[in-house]
Amino acid sequence: MLKLRWEYIDFEDVGYIFIKSAYQSYRTKQDRSHWVPMTPRLRAALAEHAIRYKGAIYDGKESPWVFHHERRNRGAMPGDRIVSLESAFKAATKRAGIPWGREGGFVTHDLRHRRPTTWIAEGENPHEVQVAMGHAHIETTLWYTYLVKESLRSLVDESEDEKDAATA
Repeated sequence: MLKLRWEYIDFEDVGYIFIKSAYQSYRTKQDRSHWVPMTPRLRAALAEHAIRYKGAIYDGKESPWVFHHERRNRGAMPGDRIVSLESAFKAATKRAGIPWGREGGFVTHDLRHRRPTTWIAEGENPHEVQVAMGHAHIETTLWYTYLVKESLRSLVDESEDEKDAATA
């Protein structure tokens, strides 16, 4: 998302973000570009962000980046794209008392897992989730089902519990 350009956001109708592969040495995992629908909340937030930052001029040039520096910051010039949010995430998790790091703590990649996990938990079509996430294989998408323990509850019928208790 830090390489997101304004031209890759479609605010019409539902709203979509175009994930472009092969851009400035960046490639998606499957090396395929694809469209991702925005939630109403994200669409509203990006529309509000656009009012302030779309078309912003720095040193006589318009910044194409959705997320860019407003002022000079550690070598970055105004209008340059933000390269990393890791230090900001680390600071936020520390303030929230959430452990950080690969050994059982939060890492920024965890954010990528939330959306497909939520969609799967809500019973969305796994093929549609696969396309939205840009997964080449349905098996990758179905991996997210293991994260949703609540979905297993449908396998347990209360009447079966009552039968088991009666025979015990």
